[in-house]
Amino acid sequence: MKIEKITLGNLRSNCYILSENKNALIVDPGYESQDVINYVNSNDLNVEAIYITHCHFDHIGGVKQLKELYNPKVYAPRKDSMWIDNPSYNQLGYITPVDQWVNEGDEIQFSSKTFIVYETPGHSPGSTVLYNDRVLFSGDTLFFQSIGRTDIPLSDSKIIYQSVKKIYDLFDDDVIVYPGHGKPTSIFHEKNNNPFVRK
Repeated sequence: MKIEKITLGNLRSNCYILSENKNALIVDPGYESQDVINYVNSNDLNVEAIYITHCHFDHIGGVKQLKELYNPKVYAPRKDSMWIDNPSYNQLGYITPVDQWVNEGDEIQFSSKTFIVYETPGHSPGSTVLYNDRVLFSGDTLFFQSIGRTDIPLSDSKIIYQSVKKIYDLFDDDVIVYPGHGKPTSIFHEKNNNPFVRK
């Protein structure tokens, strides 16, 4: 499986395009999605699905356009539905299409892979991470030597601390972490170097 990172918008949100056998799963397509479209088209990919780790505007802004172009199945965390359903919350001015709401333990099939959803609230009530085979897409819960903001509406600093501890407990040290902003890291590195939450 190939993982391509494309950084989008003024907030520098990471969108990941996972591809295998010409099929693609897109994680967190933020606004200004033309670079995503260009990559998909230039590589002749069939977009099977979109996964949203959490529903803030900088992670969902490209979903509507990609849905209209490629008609993938869109997965999003149920506990963040207020940002999807209420345009005044998501700052986009429209309702973002979602085909299936996900919760803790749900599985998402992509090509030959099975991804598992884990709930990691704190940055938002419905924040999640997505895991398969030593690869973790952490959204805005865990970054390289940092964690998600908790100074925004409906965020909670105590809860995100618990969520990061949960990640440390669930996943082996050699798991590679692909965050919603910034560069990739590993569980081992964060356990030993993250100034906000250490093991």
